[in-house]
Amino acid sequence: MEESQEQKHPNNILLFGLAISNSFKCIAESVSQEDFQNMLTILKSKPSIVQKLHKTMVTELFETMNSDLNDILNEGSLREGMEKVAKLSDADSSITEDAWRPPGNVSLHLRSLDAHNIKEESKLLEIRVNDMEEENAVLMQKIADKRSKIIAMNDNITRSLSRSSIVTDLLQKRLEGLGKCLMLLDHE
Repeated sequence: MEESQEQKHPNNILLFGLAISNSFKCIAESVSQEDFQNMLTILKSKPSIVQKLHKTMVTELFETMNSDLNDILNEGSLREGMEKVAKLSDADSSITEDAWRPPGNVSLHLRSLDAHNIKEESKLLEIRVNDMEEENAVLMQKIADKRSKIIAMNDNITRSLSRSSIVTDLLQKRLEGLGKCLMLLDHE
């Protein structure tokens, strides 16, 4: 049966199937029996039943995933794709001449064709950012100057308003004094 399966599938399909099947086995066995028992707290007192259920779950999961894998492998498109890959790799292994490489420095050849444009644009952006930072610094200085002027003006107004009550009292006293002088002058 293995010979008929080898004739039915190329070698790379068998290797692919074995690798995937091994992964499925690891997935199916990823839950340990202790974890399975912890999940089924009802059956903690019956470890033999938990063991049987765990074994059944692992085998069923593995068999189901393997049957799905076999269905996928038996489909024509995957088999045809793997056969094309095998033909390409066989054809590639027969070529013995060296591949052509561009002369000169390989790292220069791998550079982007737009590298020069990118460098120029980054320099322009750097210049624009520096200009904007200078403008911001000038604006910040102007704002600081105007703030200090506003604070000084506010202090002057506050002082003037606090003095106005004293000045008002002084003017009122002078007015009263001048009123008395006028009365004295009128009586004479």
